[in-house]
Amino acid sequence: MAKETLVEDPRWLGFCQEYQGDIVRFAIEVCGYTLSSQQIRLLRSVARSRSRVSVSSGHGTGKTKSLSIIVLWHLLCLPKSVMLITANDMDQLNATLWKEVAITVERIGLGYFSWLYPHIFIGADNHCHVVGYDDQWFVESKTANAKTANKMAGRHGENFMVIVDEGSTVPDEVFNTLTGALTEEHNRMVITSQYTRLSGYFHRTQTELALTNGGSWDAMTFSSVESPWVSDVDLAEKLRDYDEDEKRVRLFGLPPEDSSKFLLSLKFANAMYSYGRIIGDDEPYGWVVSSDVALGEGLRDKSSIGVARVIGYGDRGDNPRRVELIQIPLYTNKVKSSKLAQRIIESGTDLPSPTYVVDKGGIGGTVCQQIEEQGQVLKPVVWGKPCWQKENNDRYQNLRAQAMHHAALAAKTGRLSILTPDFRRQMVAEASGVPKDHTGNFRLKIPEKGSPAWEGRGSPDLWDMVCFLFMEGVDYMVSENAGANTGGVVAAAVAAASDMFAGVD
Repeated sequence: MAKETLVEDPRWLGFCQEYQGDIVRFAIEVCGYTLSSQQIRLLRSVARSRSRVSVSSGHGTGKTKSLSIIVLWHLLCLPKSVMLITANDMDQLNATLWKEVAITVERIGLGYFSWLYPHIFIGADNHCHVVGYDDQWFVESKTANAKTANKMAGRHGENFMVIVDEGSTVPDEVFNTLTGALTEEHNRMVITSQYTRLSGYFHRTQTELALTNGGSWDAMTFSSVESPWVSDVDLAEKLRDYDEDEKRVRLFGLPPEDSSKFLLSLKFANAMYSYGRIIGDDEPYGWVVSSDVALGEGLRDKSSIGVARVIGYGDRGDNPRRVELIQIPLYTNKVKSSKLAQRIIESGTDLPSPTYVVDKGGIGGTVCQQIEEQGQVLKPVVWGKPCWQKENNDRYQNLRAQAMHHAALAAKTGRLSILTPDFRRQMVAEASGVPKDHTGNFRLKIPEKGSPAWEGRGSPDLWDMVCFLFMEGVDYMVSENAGANTGGVVAAAVAAASDMFAGVD
């Protein structure tokens, strides 16, 4: 005997009558969720026939969970409904929205309405449907980009809905196709995104196409500050550590102001020379020799070497990185690359336990190899690679953006002090001339050198050398001359070890 379909289940019609017009009750009673006021506003707006909803959201607002509720409400409460979910990054969509859909289905299966569970099929191909109606009653995903815009066409129906996630990154060609398919009375559309750019269709739904301006889009802003899912501790940390545009976009759900196109202002670039000593002699600091490698032999780029005291890690917490740049032994394009490794090593010869941080790009690979062959502790810099730490990877396009931003933050907050007057004019010009930009998901990026954003500036070889000192993964060995080492840290460790192994022959 064949299993009955959802339509044949005598409970389904009454279920639809109860919840078809009320997604908030569906979320609470069917899915078992507690909702925030921001989520309630979104769900109520979506429930309207022919709704058009645009949500600009910060982190941790429950936006993705809300979308999973909408997906299953539309699937279970509207007969033979069809939904298209699209985003510019399908991997991200799988890791976020589809994961939340699966979680919500499981919650339904554990609750009073568990009889719905056997009627929902979730496939591994970004697709789910009502069992028995594979091609008539379903939710599907497609990648949204300019090349696939035409492939978005063809979906219609009385109960048809479109969800566009991270809509700020989706090209206008895709929106032209999608909005053109919404021709019937009960068709709906939701766009959610971080507000990463001041142009494009998503921007227009938040401004000129919004209901408040006589348009058809209910434009909402979800703020992390108003979200019960963001802890006070996490919020305070982000408010302290984010720059102004990061706060606006990632926390408040607001558009970037683009108040400055550079990472560091001239004011703070000069301030680095006024901080004086910021690392005490009694602290467990280490020595790092940093070098940006150029081709040399008269070319425009120059090789640079810096000697610095370094302490701490990261850009936050109780012990963020502090740097004192003590010397700049070399800044020239007259040293051949074959001789540079020895010059770098010589810069640290008189230092206790130095770590060498050297650009590995281009000819730098050979320089790094020569330094390693002489038994030195080396951290090669390949800062086109992505960050390893998740938090940094969420904020920055690559190690270059991370290092440069952390150096700029340190300069602004008194954690980067330059104690040598050598090459000051060039250092200030380079530090205050690094342009910034953002990817579609508002990760900070540094435009390619030579691009229009650099406005004709050359390679910032001195500033690159400084930024290496703030790159994720750049460690240091506590100097034997550091007061806290000789007087405290090492002595305490030796004493603890002695106690631990007392009596052991």
